[in-house]
Amino acid sequence: MIRQSSYRAFGIVTALTVMLGAVLPARSATLGDFALLDQYGAFHQLTRYRHKQAIVLMSHSNQCEATFAQVPRYKNLRERWQAQDIAFLMIDSSPQVSRQDVRDEAELFDIDFPILIDNHQLVAESLGLTMVPQVLIIDPHRMRIVFNGPLDPRQRRREPKPQPLTETLARIVAGEAADMQTVTLPLAQAEDGSDRTTCELEFPQRDYHALNAPDYARDVAPILRENCVHCHSEGGIGPFAMNSYAMVRGWSAMMREVLMTKRMPPAQVDPEIGHFTNARFIGDGELQTLVHWIDAGTPRGDGHDPLVEPFVDTNESGWQLGEPDYVVHIPPQEVPATGVLDYRHVVIDLPFDEDKWVSAVHFRPGDKKVMHHLLSYVIPPDYDWRSDSTPRSQRRFLEGYAPGKIDAMRYPDQSGVYIPKGYKLSMQLHYTTYGKPTVDNTRVGLYFHDTPPLHEFHNKSVTQGEFVIPAGAVEHRASQQYVFDKSIVLYGLRPHMHYRGKHFKFKVIYPDRTTEELLSVPNYHFNWQPTYRLESPKVLPAGSRVVISGAFDNSSNNPGNPDPSKEISWGAQSWDEMFIGYFAYHFVDPETVRTD
Repeated sequence: MIRQSSYRAFGIVTALTVMLGAVLPARSATLGDFALLDQYGAFHQLTRYRHKQAIVLMSHSNQCEATFAQVPRYKNLRERWQAQDIAFLMIDSSPQVSRQDVRDEAELFDIDFPILIDNHQLVAESLGLTMVPQVLIIDPHRMRIVFNGPLDPRQRRREPKPQPLTETLARIVAGEAADMQTVTLPLAQAEDGSDRTTCELEFPQRDYHALNAPDYARDVAPILRENCVHCHSEGGIGPFAMNSYAMVRGWSAMMREVLMTKRMPPAQVDPEIGHFTNARFIGDGELQTLVHWIDAGTPRGDGHDPLVEPFVDTNESGWQLGEPDYVVHIPPQEVPATGVLDYRHVVIDLPFDEDKWVSAVHFRPGDKKVMHHLLSYVIPPDYDWRSDSTPRSQRRFLEGYAPGKIDAMRYPDQSGVYIPKGYKLSMQLHYTTYGKPTVDNTRVGLYFHDTPPLHEFHNKSVTQGEFVIPAGAVEHRASQQYVFDKSIVLYGLRPHMHYRGKHFKFKVIYPDRTTEELLSVPNYHFNWQPTYRLESPKVLPAGSRVVISGAFDNSSNNPGNPDPSKEISWGAQSWDEMFIGYFAYHFVDPETVRTD
């Protein structure tokens, strides 16, 4: 929030402080990592900027006219220093501002900086931002603020004295950052208010929680139970079980870090592009409650601990849709304690003496700690997945399992996956070790239509199959296109890359040349690969061209990168790479249903 009633004068004491130019010691504590989206939906994380010498960050707000007057000077600063591996960003911490508003204002005033959207204000709080505009210089290697103050004032030609901000940048470029101090120059105006150069940031939720600390039982535990416990439970895929206050308190520092960097909740997408039933978010208010509670020292408070009540997972207690019509038992798979495991391919005979149409699928993994993913296909009796000459068009994708997938997959009304008589199931299994040997006994529940539906459900893969990612590449782009020659109803989208995946986007170009973005995953994570299900299915008319685009990060800034020194190309293993976009759909015309 920006105080708009007046541009505050800070009085004689503040004015004297500015004149004297106070120099305070650098903060003893390092900054916590954080991540935000900018006005165009691009993902920015502090620790992913370690290929830069420094980050210059200026606070901004559409509610403060003083911001716009400073933009030309900020551009001049960038022109002088960006070639020295200095990154320049802006941040808007106004709680009610929309990304569209920021984008519109940026285009109107020719602001071409990435503007980070900090609606929950938690990043501004952690950085100590209090004014707009205010400039920070951050050392991303030591995770410290090395300058905190205003843009350098306009200099007269005969004024030889270097200014604090540019002097700090010069020392960084010269490699003198190790012994730097934080320069704090309060942002002030003249007492008569004539020099209106700043606005004051307000933090209503922070101030409220300072007087009314969130209550664990009443405020915090319900948020965790609703958003986290389905994975963070006994035997779940989370690294610990949120089954008591003591457990939550012990893991609170990590919880804060994964919330601030958007690692959790998983499967987050750009909320302004498309709407999906299974994209996970925590609202700004809930996020503030959790972080402020952790920052307050995780007080226990009074009341019964809601998290000690056992969490009932439908995968553990039974089949979500009732007893399946048929249960596929995958042969027991032994998984060793350590090592890197190849993909496993298992073919399972089916006993059906007639054609079947699958209406729903429910996966029940035997050991969720080792099951990384499972892909299932309907294949002809003589299908050989080992042979390069076998057309992949002969197989039908049934469904897949990945970490965090709890619900059964129900195909849309009057649609299903077709299993002709005599066909089999092919299972691709990928396991990861976790220090203990185990045996996985995964089951797959199949539910059938009583009568054939109108539509056969399909999954189309669009892939860029040939590429070479240079060693150390920070942003190696990839893309591919496909034209649907028949009209389809689109229900879901799934991006697929491996450890070096950075971001992924789906777009459609309609036959009339209009375009629409369908899905954006700004921060791709290999461990979270659901099929994102559209809240409202979308018709793509015949001739629609779908475009997938994204980038890989093969640098040391990518925490998941196995080896940034290696050149990477296409391959099946996780340390190789893939670039695939999956489209889940059925044709519009019922006559396209396969009957043979």
